[in-house]
Amino acid sequence: MRRVLVALVGAQPQNRKLLEDAVIVSQDLLPSAVAELDLDHAKAFATDSGGWTSHTAILARGVGIPAVVGLRDFYRRTKTGDKVIVDSTRNEVILHPSAATLAYYRTETTSRAKRSGTMGLRETGPVSTEDGVEVTLRANVEVPSEFEAVERYGASGVGLYRSEFLLARRGAMVSEDEQRVAYEAIAKVAGEQGAVIRLFDLGGDNLREQFQEPEKNPALGLRAIRFVLRNEVVMRDQVRAILLAAATGSLKIVLPMVADVSDVRRAQAIIQEERANLSGAGRKIGDVKVGAMIEVPSAVFMADKIARIVDFFELGTNDLVQYTLAVDRGNDEVADWFRTLHPAVLHSIDHSLKAARTAGIPSIVCGEMASTPAYVVLLVGLGATDLSMTPSSIPRVRRAIAGIDSENARLIAQECLNCDTADEVENLVRERFIQTWPQLFPPASLPTAKQAK
Repeated sequence: MRRVLVALVGAQPQNRKLLEDAVIVSQDLLPSAVAELDLDHAKAFATDSGGWTSHTAILARGVGIPAVVGLRDFYRRTKTGDKVIVDSTRNEVILHPSAATLAYYRTETTSRAKRSGTMGLRETGPVSTEDGVEVTLRANVEVPSEFEAVERYGASGVGLYRSEFLLARRGAMVSEDEQRVAYEAIAKVAGEQGAVIRLFDLGGDNLREQFQEPEKNPALGLRAIRFVLRNEVVMRDQVRAILLAAATGSLKIVLPMVADVSDVRRAQAIIQEERANLSGAGRKIGDVKVGAMIEVPSAVFMADKIARIVDFFELGTNDLVQYTLAVDRGNDEVADWFRTLHPAVLHSIDHSLKAARTAGIPSIVCGEMASTPAYVVLLVGLGATDLSMTPSSIPRVRRAIAGIDSENARLIAQECLNCDTADEVENLVRERFIQTWPQLFPPASLPTAKQAK
């Protein structure tokens, strides 16, 4: 309602300012709402809906805000002014904590801050396994508050820039010039390693309400590549802005949620037309490579053919799990069926990586799977050597990769591919990791059937 009123009177939207530190409690918290929050005082999120790979949960991790989602009925039990503790490490929320509990968490928070300060965050560049396989670690970013973390955690550039954030704060389309400035900024942050900019992925649990009536099934509707191909003006403005910004730094374009070769060819034709138009007008542009996101089953099945016409692959594991298993990643009611280590997911990743290698193109694996050390070992075992993740995850992923050997990771990954169920994979991972790398993976750190959902 407030957005409509702001639009009608032509005023500029005002960010919501908090007067003191607070926990944000809601039934659902859209990414657009997160983008408008006063992040200086919003110290934690607690929502009734959502899952660990929902966009809001990812955004919270990216900006370093503790979040517990999928609480179901917490919102109705609280009121403004209540004391709340959000413990995202244990996935717990405590309402009306006792004095003793408050004292414990204050001590724990101080202790964690000290440990974080001694973790040696400045390690940079690729990391090698014990047997010499080099793995590049990149950063997923979305909001400006994440930019500083790219350097702080030693990321090799930006593997995925979720450009929808540019629309979140404004609630409307931004101009080509405004986009260009934003992409120049991300190119500067990424440095020589460059940044991959995803075309607007609007729909699903991402933004799109400002463009069209809500859909009954948005995850399967007019989203991502379908939306920008249907709305060519939006796509052409964004493509021009990226091409112009690439004159100042290294940028790539990745096409989200492509289903087949035709999606890629249509997008490539538009990109090529805008290249020609800008060059013909004497504008300075950069050499921008174009890749495809592999995140729906049809793209997996057609990966060998798509790989022949693009410059690189980017495997979006969050949506790949969602679409492979037909499970809404933000719906807690079906969380029991969201299984990252499902054999079908692992086969999809394996097939896509092999298609890229056969075609001689690089592939980046991104998403929350690439942010989780235990899952990263399997990705390395499947042949992934380029990962992009939440910046704060880089140190622990770096330590895990440096402590394993790729040959054992490969053997374990092959065993997982031969499993029949997600339970079998999870049990196998626990058993093999504890046997092979007990110093890296104590039992409490490994996914169980409950944690892996």
